[in-house]
Amino acid sequence: MKLIELRTIFEHELHSIYKVDEVRYHFAALCNLYFRYSPAEVVLRLQESVSDVDSKRFRNDLDRLKKNTPIQYVLGEVVFGGVQLKVNHKVLIPRPETEELVHWILSTFSNNDALQVLDICTGSGCIPLALKKARPNWHISAWDFDEDALVVAQQNANENKLSVDFQKLDVFSKNLPAKKWDIIVSNPPYVPEALKKITQPHVIEHEPLQAIFVPDENPLCFYERICQYAIQHLQAQGTLFFEGHTPFMDSVKNTLQHEGFSDIVLRNDFRTNPRFIRANKQ
Repeated sequence: MKLIELRTIFEHELHSIYKVDEVRYHFAALCNLYFRYSPAEVVLRLQESVSDVDSKRFRNDLDRLKKNTPIQYVLGEVVFGGVQLKVNHKVLIPRPETEELVHWILSTFSNNDALQVLDICTGSGCIPLALKKARPNWHISAWDFDEDALVVAQQNANENKLSVDFQKLDVFSKNLPAKKWDIIVSNPPYVPEALKKITQPHVIEHEPLQAIFVPDENPLCFYERICQYAIQHLQAQGTLFFEGHTPFMDSVKNTLQHEGFSDIVLRNDFRTNPRFIRANKQ
């Protein structure tokens, strides 16, 4: 079988799930995984033959895509902030919006000072590892209550030779470390459970729901708890960064104001949706 024939099979069998350009993107990503072809090389090599072994691997991946498995889980990896990360169904797939949050932090603070940084609800470790790669002088810790997620995060740290102190901690615990931090950042769960019914199948069926959804009766629970911890444990003039759910960002701002934070800045993502917020401890 030729590569172009295999791509045509992907386009035919995935047409009800993805647009043609998305199918070709996924196919090119698999070609990069198995053959290290760039997207341009895929086009140039379409008339080349594919071995039976490789054809079987592609067909297995096709079956997973037909079941709404996200391409990142099929590949088992994703690049985030210049860091190659392993991902599986135990961790949320890092989003481009979260990369924007990382860039905002990096543009605000240099590598000159050995800052103490904490990431809460770390998941795959994408935020602290991207920060550590760009700012090696920073001392970075990261918390998550999910041990399975922390296994993935530590593996990512080991494979990238980056030192981050991952800890199994629930932010709702009464006995959190009494350490002082220069920066606290969090991209916590923030989607109300009521929205499950309109959430895309590839998310509902494959990503860890506890990393996405929060109770309808208190959708700001993570923000409120993290604000309470941060106002007590940030250094004077320390900074808190959040990513959040667009409809709730004004409420998050009000929560920050209520807890005594100042210099609050709300920022849009690349889709022009209010997504990020920064606040300073007075």
